[in-house]
Amino acid sequence: MRTLKLITRFYSGIFLANFLVTLSCIGLLIFYGAHAMELIGVLFWYKIITIGMIFSTWIYYKKKELYYYQNLGISKIKLAVATSTFDFLLWLIAIIITTKR
Repeated sequence: MRTLKLITRFYSGIFLANFLVTLSCIGLLIFYGAHAMELIGVLFWYKIITIGMIFSTWIYYKKKELYYYQNLGISKIKLAVATSTFDFLLWLIAIIITTKR
C-alpha cells in the first residue's frame, strides 16, 4: 500500500502532461471522424514516444527527488513501468470509448 501511494505521488507530477497528450489524441480522432481508424497506429506510436520523452524529462529535472523514492525502496524502473502502464491503459480506455461513438 505504501508503494502504491509513493508511485501515485510521483505520477501526480507528470499526470497533466500525459493527460494533455491523451486529450490531443482524442481530439484528433474526433476531428477526423470516419478516417480516424487510419490514425490509430500513428497515435499509438505518438503516445509511446511522448510517454518516454515526458518521463525522461521528468527524471532529468527531478534527479534529487528520485533519491527520496530510491531511499524508500522504489527504483526508477519500477516508477517508469508503473506510471507508463497506468498512463497507457488510461489512453487505451479513452481511445476505445472515443472510437465506439
